[in-house]
Amino acid sequence: MDFTFLGADPRFLYLRRRLERDGHSVVAEGGNIIAPPAMRIGVPYWEDEIYAIENAALTAEGALELLMRRSSRAMMGAEALVAGYGRIGRFLAGMLSSLGVHVTVAARSRSDRAAARAVGCRAVPLTAMPRKADIVVNTIPAPVLSGDYGGALCLELASAPGGWADGAPVLKAPGLPGLYAPKAAADVMAEAVYRVLEEEDHGES
Repeated sequence: MDFTFLGADPRFLYLRRRLERDGHSVVAEGGNIIAPPAMRIGVPYWEDEIYAIENAALTAEGALELLMRRSSRAMMGAEALVAGYGRIGRFLAGMLSSLGVHVTVAARSRSDRAAARAVGCRAVPLTAMPRKADIVVNTIPAPVLSGDYGGALCLELASAPGGWADGAPVLKAPGLPGLYAPKAAADVMAEAVYRVLEEEDHGES
């Protein structure tokens, strides 16, 4: 099978190797298009549920590594605010908690807040977020945050327009899986592409 890449981040190098190892070809044009999810064209691997879960886990792991590398203090005992409790927020809150971080989750829905409390996090509505923390991570693609939360290390994981409503100093990390773990990200993408194409073949038969 022929594939054509429209993406150029580091995971695509490993994706080429994976596809060619599996007996496929990467051509300049005319193949099944594989593009970053934000482009929303080509093989819709981003709609695959398994991909969404595995990619979120890689994003959370990459975010944790970035926070540990950029923070001036230890994780243990730190106060963290995680805005949003979707897949990435859940994984990251769990990882931070396992390191002894005191995690507050801010989420819209009562069920998400209940789920966060059930695993030992403090949970508050978006309208009641604390104004001070050591770490603030946003996963909501809407302006729900403002300020620097008392000089916190602020990390943006959401897609545009992001979560900050002002010009606060924020560390942005787009495409984190492909930067943090490009080989793993490529494998997750390849498996999703295979599943989507197999489902399409079955639908046509």
